[in-house]
Amino acid sequence: MSTADRPGLTDRLVDEAARILVESGPAGLSLRRLATACGVSTMPVYTLFGDKQGLLAAMHREGFRRLGAALEQVAVTGDPLADLTALGAAYRAAALASPHLYALMFGHMAPDFSPGEQGRAAADATYQPLVDAVARCQRAGVLRGDDPQRIALHLWAVAHGMVNLELNRQLPPLGDPADLFREALGYAGAPFLTAPA
Repeated sequence: MSTADRPGLTDRLVDEAARILVESGPAGLSLRRLATACGVSTMPVYTLFGDKQGLLAAMHREGFRRLGAALEQVAVTGDPLADLTALGAAYRAAALASPHLYALMFGHMAPDFSPGEQGRAAADATYQPLVDAVARCQRAGVLRGDDPQRIALHLWAVAHGMVNLELNRQLPPLGDPADLFREALGYAGAPFLTAPA
């Protein structure tokens, strides 16, 4: 088996590349430096990614693949509002598990990088479960309104903001970050509830 076929190598390279990107910026990330950091020759790195743009694209897609996998683990139950909250918790958990990739997925870590059509499709696919969960709450009469997109955007903005504050160590010392996240989601959803929680 070649080095490029070793199980887990791609994940290891992607995670290390994301770490280098965050710590050294785009100019500090190169396929050669990545190979050295992971203790492999440059051949498998170039074979897997081609060039730096290919590496960034792979990192972007992998980040959204991991996020999508986390969201897929959220079970659909008889309580659509609890399911919606569980999606938020899964989003936070995915971000905390891959913080360096999250910085590339939703930030400007690499200004010259454009995710392209495939990358945008990967991102859109991870947003749709939130829209679907909001729509399910509306059909169940738990949330009011007829446009799940607008409510989903509002909820995502709060979740994303809280996650960014936590990852950047900017949350005020008001308690456990997980509790603060749940509380923020509760406040974000409150205006849309059909009845007081």
